[in-house]
Amino acid sequence: MSDLANMNSNLFQIALKNKKTLLIVGIAAAILSVVFSSPTFIKPKFKSQAIVYPSNLGEYSEESPIEQMMQWFESRAIKENIINEFNLAEHYDIKPEDKLADYYLLLEYDENVVISETKYESAQIIVTDTDPELAFKMVNSIIDNLNKVIREEHRKRALEEFKTVETQFNKIKVELDSVSNELKKIRKDFNIIDYATQAEEVTKGYLRTFDGASKTSSNNEEIIKLKKNIEEKGGDFITLDQRVYHLLDAYKFWENEFFKATSNVNRVMTYTNLVSEPAISYKKVYPIRWLIVSLATFGAVFFAFIIILFQQKIKK
Repeated sequence: MSDLANMNSNLFQIALKNKKTLLIVGIAAAILSVVFSSPTFIKPKFKSQAIVYPSNLGEYSEESPIEQMMQWFESRAIKENIINEFNLAEHYDIKPEDKLADYYLLLEYDENVVISETKYESAQIIVTDTDPELAFKMVNSIIDNLNKVIREEHRKRALEEFKTVETQFNKIKVELDSVSNELKKIRKDFNIIDYATQAEEVTKGYLRTFDGASKTSSNNEEIIKLKKNIEEKGGDFITLDQRVYHLLDAYKFWENEFFKATSNVNRVMTYTNLVSEPAISYKKVYPIRWLIVSLATFGAVFFAFIIILFQQKIKK
């Protein structure tokens, strides 16, 4: 303990002995750090942020809505849309002829655009930029592009489903038209309108004709002709009539599915609920000059003190 106390005492004595030097170094470092942390050398950055909740994303695999949203935010499509919309290559002063231009551009984007998941299962979007209005616009555009990209993807899936439903619906319509036409032809050509009723009446009329009863009230030729028609086409009529009823049920089902599929293709949905809206802030968030000045001054004084100690050791 005494050795430690002596060492501390010696260090303190050396610092006091060279206080003018250390003071000059500290002042010089403070002045230089103030100068070099000014807007002339370091452009100040401003921040705009928003918080959004996921909505209407549906269920895919075991991913939660916020996990899906974070995946979409990381998609290349959204990043490229933002980069192109605001011409960020020029804004970040990245030369397009550079072979690594895309790499540097995405690196700069990821540095200035930070999207993170909050503990409440929402997403926080933070954009920092030298232009406070651009930062604000970029936050809004990121949210708009998220909705746009997801909407386009959902529309692709809805179109695939629509085509499947449309094909089935058209198939049912064609089949229903075909069966209905055949049924109409039998009704027209063979005069079979209601098989059950007509079959019963023909049987009664035929029996009266056959036993000679009520000949004046029965048309022998018509009854015999209808009887022949029923015998020839009655089975087809029953089959087609039942088929029509089944097809009508199928038609109603697929018609409903067709209208739903059409609605899914045409509907415009949003996939975010805005909890905290972005705003234009003219309060810079970078650089933090007092921190730079403090660290630079402390570092310069400490380094100068180390050099002084080294010189003391050489003299001994």
